[in-house]
Amino acid sequence: MRLLLSCLALAGLSFAAPPVLPAPNHATSELIFGGHRANQGNFPYYVYLHSCGGSLITPKHILTAAHCILDSTLGNTAVMGLTDNEEYEKQEGVQIRTIVKISGHKEWNDTAKHNDIAILEVDKPFEITRYVQLIDIKSDDTELQKLYWTVAAGFGMSGVKKNDDGRPTGIWPRYLLYTYIPLVDEKYCAKVWWQYYWDKFICAGAEKQGVGSGDSGGPLAVNSDGKYFQIGVVAFSAIGFYDQAKIPAVYTRTASYCDWMTENTDGAFKCI
Repeated sequence: MRLLLSCLALAGLSFAAPPVLPAPNHATSELIFGGHRANQGNFPYYVYLHSCGGSLITPKHILTAAHCILDSTLGNTAVMGLTDNEEYEKQEGVQIRTIVKISGHKEWNDTAKHNDIAILEVDKPFEITRYVQLIDIKSDDTELQKLYWTVAAGFGMSGVKKNDDGRPTGIWPRYLLYTYIPLVDEKYCAKVWWQYYWDKFICAGAEKQGVGSGDSGGPLAVNSDGKYFQIGVVAFSAIGFYDQAKIPAVYTRTASYCDWMTENTDGAFKCI
C-alpha cells in the first residue's frame, strides 16, 4: 500500500474574465512547490483558507476538501484576491469573510479518500470584482478532460531545504504559485493508488508537475475558449516532497457532485 498525504454576484455589473496564461510545453512545467508566481487577478476564483485552498462557486459558498475541515474551521477567515500572504489585510482588492457554516460530505471516507468534498458558507457575500470572481463547473466534463492541460494554484510547499541538523524541511511560499499539470491515464493512476476509481476521481501530475502539502482543497481548472472551469478539488498526493514530484496526485471530480453541491448550497449553485 502506497503511503499518501491529504494535501493539508452583483446584478448589472460586468467584469472582464481573468487573464488566461499560456500553457507551457512539457519541458517547462513546474510544481506549485517551485512554480510560477501568480499576479493578482490571474486566479480570482481561488480562496485562501490558511491551511488549505478553495474556490468560490457562489458569492457566499466556497468549495474545498472534506479533509480540510477541522473543529476550528468554523469562525476562521476566508480570503480572496490574495497573492501575497504577508499583511494581506492592508492589500488593495483583498476581501476577508468569516466562515459561519460547514457542510462536509456525509460519506467522506478518510481511509479510501472517497467523497473528499465540502462547502463552506461565509457571513456575507463576497463582492464580485476583477480580483474576486466565481468559477463554473460543468455537469459533463468529458470534453474538458480532452484538453489535457490543467492548472492549479496554491500556497502549498514550494521547496525543500535542510535544517541545521541536516534533515530536510519544507519551504512555504509568501506568494501564490501556479503550475500547469497534465492529466494522467486512469488505468495508470489505478495501479499507483488503490483508492482510485473512475467516476469520483481525476488523476493529474507527472515528473516535476503537481501539487503537494498545503494545496489541499484548492481547485484544479481547465481553460476552455478563454474561460476557466473547475474539474477537481485537490484531495491527496504522495508523502514526501520528492515522491510528490514524481507520483500523480488525485483530485475529487467535481462533475460527480453537482447534485450534492446544489443541495448543500440550498439551490444557490448549479452546474452548467
